[in-house]
Amino acid sequence: MKRLFFTLLIIIYSFSAFSQAEPFRIDSIPSQGILLDKGWKFHAGDNPDFANPDFDDSQWESIDPTKDVMDLKQFGNSKIGWFRLTLNVDSSLLGQTFALAVKQTGSSKIIINSVLVKQIGEFSTRTTVSEGYDPAGLGYRLTFGSESAQVIAVKFEKSNFFLLKHIFYPNDCLNLRLIQIESIINNYEYNYNHDIIGFNFGYINAGIYFIIALLHLILFIANKKSIANLVLCIYTFFVSLLHVLANFSFYPTTIDSRNNISMFILTFYPILSFSAFYAFYKLFEIKNDLILKVLIIFAIFSTLILYSYYDWGYIIGTHLMPLINATFLYIISNSAYKNGDKAAKIISVNVIFGILLIIVALVFQNFLKRNHLSPLYFHVSYNIGSLLQSGSIIYYFAYHFNRNWRNLQNQLVEVQQLSLDKQETLQRQNSELQAALLKGQTTERQRVAIDLHDNLGSTISSIKYSLEAIDRSKMNEDEVAVQENLYSLLDKAYNDVRLLSHNLLPEEFEKKGLTETLTEFIRKINKASKIKFDLKIDENFGRQNHKIEFELYSICMELVNNIMKHSKATQAMIRLRSSTDGSINLTVSDNGIGIFKNESDGKGMKNVQARVDSINGKWAVKAIEGEGV
Repeated sequence: MKRLFFTLLIIIYSFSAFSQAEPFRIDSIPSQGILLDKGWKFHAGDNPDFANPDFDDSQWESIDPTKDVMDLKQFGNSKIGWFRLTLNVDSSLLGQTFALAVKQTGSSKIIINSVLVKQIGEFSTRTTVSEGYDPAGLGYRLTFGSESAQVIAVKFEKSNFFLLKHIFYPNDCLNLRLIQIESIINNYEYNYNHDIIGFNFGYINAGIYFIIALLHLILFIANKKSIANLVLCIYTFFVSLLHVLANFSFYPTTIDSRNNISMFILTFYPILSFSAFYAFYKLFEIKNDLILKVLIIFAIFSTLILYSYYDWGYIIGTHLMPLINATFLYIISNSAYKNGDKAAKIISVNVIFGILLIIVALVFQNFLKRNHLSPLYFHVSYNIGSLLQSGSIIYYFAYHFNRNWRNLQNQLVEVQQLSLDKQETLQRQNSELQAALLKGQTTERQRVAIDLHDNLGSTISSIKYSLEAIDRSKMNEDEVAVQENLYSLLDKAYNDVRLLSHNLLPEEFEKKGLTETLTEFIRKINKASKIKFDLKIDENFGRQNHKIEFELYSICMELVNNIMKHSKATQAMIRLRSSTDGSINLTVSDNGIGIFKNESDGKGMKNVQARVDSINGKWAVKAIEGEGV
């Protein structure tokens, strides 16, 4: 039984050895090319004989050179090693020229059947140190010889400095792809399926984060007290910048330059991750400073460990720190939601989905690469997971901005409504005040008119009767003349008092209105005055508002009084018209001297102005010297 068991082991080992020794067979080369990742042998150290096609490499280790250069332990303490691969090429491909697209993390000398195809990068010497060079998929001309067995030998030197992992760009040791000449340009532009997806997503993310940065800047300018918007503006701007810098790693460059880009990006990664949390720490006004201190310490720790351990440093610095920040962000946003901030719910939900998508992407990253599957799903999952948090932040601010805007609009409507109500109240109070004032004026006019008529009129009548009782036969001519003059003056004063008391508030004004009252007034004026007054009133003038009629009547009284006292006119005219738009036009004119000095400092005109203003009217005076007013 033991013999049978050992026999089977020997057979299995033999088949295994045979399968490993079997050449890499190429029957045709499709447009996307063939990745040379199987059948390679490796030996550490340097020996020119390793380039000989007939060299026996059966004792060499099998290796996959497309793996991360830091994961290939076969180099040991040596920086230089040789890779060998035997290609079994179909006869139809012999003599044809193809391209060998190269990606690498180091320096290499590629030899096929003892013929140097290309040296990429410089090797170390006593005076120089190898920085390595990555063509990033650039193709080099390769022609198959006449023999079906083609041996590719590659001398390779690792860079002698500590490498950092790129966020999306693996440090592949040696990645060779056979491709048709006519396809090499597209291959270089697209930089393989993995690179073009990451490349395009890099610029898409950079653009999205830059727009988000502008939005936060606008929100900060609108509200200078919003420190959260300022921090998020700086955070998203630098994230956008880092995505652009990361894309420069896809171009042909020295390994040292690409590593410096990675160092710059990964150094800022924990800091930027912390700044996003700090923005919400300020936004939600968290009072727990212990959380802030813990995250600051962990951010510093993540940056330090990033340069100490290749794999673990990368995982902690680029994945664990954002994961912890996202966890705390979920806790504080969910707490804010429970305290009444409804928009905070979208942040807590998106944080959970974002974490799950990123974890799924990272879990399947190596699986997709090992099985040569399209990394589209990885990039879609990873980038959506990363953008969910920033997108939810914008939604949060947009929600609150929209809510505040609606509140301001509602408050504006309330203020406008209050203003309208206040204005209506003031107008009503003003109307009531004007009505009360008019009533008071009417009452006072009635009182003054009665006092003038009853008291002053009676006194003047008594004086007249006393003068008439004097015996004129006992007077000389001069005394008789004085008596007649006094009697004439008293008679005139009595008539003036009667007219004045009547004009203060004529009885017919209350009953008949402005038109008939003004007509009666002018009739009496024309009887007692040397000035001829002409009154013209439109037939369709009709009755007006009581206040308007009263003010118009008072204005006419004031102006007629001015004409009789100061104008030295012989003719005057009063005209009342009503327009179709409801407005009223009053014109008072005379043919007097035109310009006069009012001894009462223009009090009459001030009264006219006040009465015009009280009925929301406008007035103008045109005075021409020698022609009238």
